[in-house]
Amino acid sequence: MTTLIAIGGAVNFEEPTIFEEFVQRAGGAAARIIVLPQASSLAATGNEYVKTFRKLGVKKPIALEFRSRADADRKSHLAAIRGANGIFIAGGTQMRLISLLGGTKFEEELIAAYRRGVVIAGTSAGTAVQSKVMIAYGRGGATPRERSAQFAAGFGFTDKVIFDQHFRQRDRLGRLAYAIAMHPGALGVGVDENTAAVVEDDTRILVRGRNAITIVDGKHMNATNVAEITNARPVAVSGLMIHVLTEGCSFDLQRRVAMIPSAHVE
Repeated sequence: MTTLIAIGGAVNFEEPTIFEEFVQRAGGAAARIIVLPQASSLAATGNEYVKTFRKLGVKKPIALEFRSRADADRKSHLAAIRGANGIFIAGGTQMRLISLLGGTKFEEELIAAYRRGVVIAGTSAGTAVQSKVMIAYGRGGATPRERSAQFAAGFGFTDKVIFDQHFRQRDRLGRLAYAIAMHPGALGVGVDENTAAVVEDDTRILVRGRNAITIVDGKHMNATNVAEITNARPVAVSGLMIHVLTEGCSFDLQRRVAMIPSAHVE
């Protein structure tokens, strides 16, 4: 099974349900977890995640600390990826990850690891970079506008989804709608803070965490003027389908159908 865990950022370290899910899927206490802190500008980021995973019972989590392309392809770094059960990509700025790792053997090893079943998790920038089409930059707002998102190539673990993060907290519906107006064959998945979209086998999304994910489906989009609009003016788009899903809900990526369980009121 292939597994992506796309976290919207701002995970509650005092209530680490999402981290626990990642650890359990990666193999529990015996998991060989590698942390990639390169998106962050803070020197302590890698160690902070290592401490978190140790508290959850993982015996020897490792942070790979390097900040140059020349260091990316060191034999020890490539070997660490080959030996991993779980890889966690920290938040920060997603373009740091792409400019550092794009086109390297390290990136090739990441993709090979995912394909052989290594669990890939990321938060914030570490979520954005999981898609083939990545939102590199953008601005908030409820209305899609020309250039409200700028795109770059992500690691491409999935080509079915375009992820966005800090979604409701930073009012990013407009830029995700713009992204899907430009890429209507993909699904936009906006992940709220302290929430995760768990993608299994590129066929199903499960929701974990305190808030929600928002799915923007452009398959049945019937009209848009996105190709004609300039100067950051509003973009018109018709026929998008939107799903808002919470803990326990799921989404079938093949049939594009949401499943919402019956609520039990206590």
